[in-house]
Amino acid sequence: MKKTILIMLLIVATASTVTYSQTKNQNKKMESTNKEIALGLSRAIMNGQWDKVDAMLDDSFTYIGDGQPAINKQQYIYFMKEMLCKGFTNMDMKFLRVIEEGNIVAVDYTNEMTNSGVYFSIPATGKRIFATGQFMREIKNGKVVAEWQTTNAYGMMVQLGVIPPPQGK
Repeated sequence: MKKTILIMLLIVATASTVTYSQTKNQNKKMESTNKEIALGLSRAIMNGQWDKVDAMLDDSFTYIGDGQPAINKQQYIYFMKEMLCKGFTNMDMKFLRVIEEGNIVAVDYTNEMTNSGVYFSIPATGKRIFATGQFMREIKNGKVVAEWQTTNAYGMMVQLGVIPPPQGK
């Protein structure tokens, strides 16, 4: 009788460990997938893969950035395609820190790029500049449903020669 109870306890303990281990592995896989989706969107934008960008964004997608009113999926794609990627080429985005918490992926980035076209009425300078910033993307059911971003626009404008650099003492 004691042997039977001991064997049953061992079976239950082993099953619990396997279940915990499987759940832990599934969570890690989901985390990895969410990071891949969040970073994959940036890579698709830089590579001009607009069908892929469209497929990665949920139809209810909302973008909020740099103190501007929220924009929807089509407005976001338009901005990325017609403004950012026409104003800047040869982008080399580096993801310095990538942190995931639940279904939110937060990224600290730099993006070295060439100002080869008009950007917000600023004529092309041909300059290679560094943009820096952070974004958070919310992932649900394998798609990006929201993004919050801040970019060092001041630093970009100084590099483009639109505003003078700060004067020291």
